[in-house]
Amino acid sequence: MRFFNFFILSILFSTAFNITAQAQQQDSIVLEKIIGQSKKLSDQHPSEKVYLHFDKPYYSVGDTIWFKAYLTMETNMPSQLSKIVYVDVINSRDSLVQTIKLPVANSVASGNIPINVGRFQQGNYYIKGYTLWMMNDAPEYFFNKRIPIGEAVNKQLITQFSYKTTQTDKNQTIDALVQFKNKDGVVQAGKVVTWRVLSNFDIIAKGKGTTDQNGYLKAKIEAKKNEPITNGELLTEIALSPEEIAPSSFKITPSKSANDLQFFPEGGELISGIATRIGFKALNSAGLGADLKGTVTDNQGNNVTTFASSHLGMGSFFLNSENGKTYKANIT
Repeated sequence: MRFFNFFILSILFSTAFNITAQAQQQDSIVLEKIIGQSKKLSDQHPSEKVYLHFDKPYYSVGDTIWFKAYLTMETNMPSQLSKIVYVDVINSRDSLVQTIKLPVANSVASGNIPINVGRFQQGNYYIKGYTLWMMNDAPEYFFNKRIPIGEAVNKQLITQFSYKTTQTDKNQTIDALVQFKNKDGVVQAGKVVTWRVLSNFDIIAKGKGTTDQNGYLKAKIEAKKNEPITNGELLTEIALSPEEIAPSSFKITPSKSANDLQFFPEGGELISGIATRIGFKALNSAGLGADLKGTVTDNQGNNVTTFASSHLGMGSFFLNSENGKTYKANIT
């Protein structure tokens, strides 16, 4: 009897297992069919994507919109399908203002749109990016971005801008000072100003402050470590009233400082007749460590010793100094 029951259970288990296996097999076949059809559709009709990267989030009449276009496939791989990217500028009334064509090289294109007085005015504009191949799909696949454009700055504000750069081998600090006056020359005291700094198309610093009694705003800008600002832009927005925001922009191009070489005697000073270790640090015009080598000569032109940096412009050497002599480092 037990054998009979075991036999029946074995038959039922085997049947259930076969049914489950068949169902899984059918599901696998359906899934493979769907994947195959999707791949076939993708191979027969690959899709493209356009992404536009702008140099600023907003502009004023009289500015120029600078941007880069990146052309990719659906897998975010560089696209080889199209050689031209089209960029449309559309105003708030949905009217086409301008269309430009950009040649694509290595899936990248660069362009600019001058915001000329007469063609543009204060308001919201929309930038559309696409290729002719993308027109096979719905317009929803096109790149779209809203760009606010303010009134010409020189109609709203009179500004004065200055900055001071402090640079070390790893860090760069820029202390910026901006004075705001309205078009009648009245200083804008106690006004809230938001600001941000662009460098290489990236926002590297931002902040918020209030103008003092003379209309001045101070902004302390810290560059990224080991990435000093060489050609940046300070963007400000001052609230002239609760309903009126006036944007301004200022170029930041710190002048390159001269190369710098500093010596550091061990203990702070040289002692006659005793060999003293002297450390040194060399910086290039960008404030970064610079490797070098050279010689040390005395006041009679005799070579005393040589030195060479070992890492990031830093190194050391020994000097046995003598009374009544002066020494000079020569870079070779």
